Amino acid sequence: MSKRKLTKQQKTRISARHDARRERADSNNNPADKHLGPEQEGLVISHLGKAILVEAGDGSIYRCTIRQNLGHIVCGDNVIWQATEPESGVIIAIRERRSVLTRPDFRRKPKPVVANIDQIIIVAAPEPEISEYLIDRYLVILASTGLSGIILINKTDLLSATELRELQARLRLYQEIGYPVVFASVKQEHGLDDLVTQLRDRRSILVGQSGVGKSSLVKKLLPDLEIRIGALNEASQGKHTTTTAVLYHLPFGGDLVDSPGVRDFGIWDVDSEKIIQGFREFHPFLGQCRFHNCQHDSEPGCAIKAAVDEGKIDARRLQSYHRMLKDIAGENA
Repeated sequence: MSKRKLTKQQKTRISARHDARRERADSNNNPADKHLGPEQEGLVISHLGKAILVEAGDGSIYRCTIRQNLGHIVCGDNVIWQATEPESGVIIAIRERRSVLTRPDFRRKPKPVVANIDQIIIVAAPEPEISEYLIDRYLVILASTGLSGIILINKTDLLSATELRELQARLRLYQEIGYPVVFASVKQEHGLDDLVTQLRDRRSILVGQSGVGKSSLVKKLLPDLEIRIGALNEASQGKHTTTTAVLYHLPFGGDLVDSPGVRDFGIWDVDSEKIIQGFREFHPFLGQCRFHNCQHDSEPGCAIKAAVDEGKIDARRLQSYHRMLKDIAGENA
């Protein structure tokens, strides 16, 4: 006997009944779901293993778990959650991210570390010695993520007036290609107003070598940091937040993500096309070389090299570009 062909309306009713049965089964399997509070918006301010600290709209902090398979939730994520107890809850959905910073996991696959950042603050200092090449690598990351960035030279109190002028002249090339450069000293409280102006009403993260004074900057920007850390540790039931990403609200407006796991992140998943995007002063000359596959090295008729000879591009930046290509080729080999 042939099977009776169902109409579209009949199929819809049958499917609806199946969905209702599944929902009832899920409800029976998870009796705690009956006691969930209403759905509400929240902000992930830290991720501590299985525990996720979510800030509610009124500023209260809840220790949440993830009921559904939502992927990797990170600091800065906007989520939908429901309360289960006075200080606990469950995350049921994650909002679309406007930006995300990643690091490679043990299989070299991208793993999100922090989400919804507006800008990266590249911190350098006279000690350890300032490396323009390291700054250039961070600028490539800015270009690849579409984020804005600031170059902050900290610990200027270690320099004499002459040394400071020489350093300002040395780094002027970054200002000429459109990057803000701030010179500051936490010890002398110099340049911090300029930094506050750049941070206000934006979500920022500090990156840079160890020893450039990132922790001192965070403490200066957040005078009540120890109190906040104590409150977060209490909310996380004793787990220390000093070794994981934490989002803090700045007293003058904006947010600052303090993340030991991202402070020294580098380039690991970029190709030559992405690298050259981080050299914005090259862009007007791209496509003008004699050869379409020009490497801007020793080829005749190179528009980039001609721009260097004419003083339109700083030779140090072209050298940095070539070095980066070699280093990335080695890292990805």
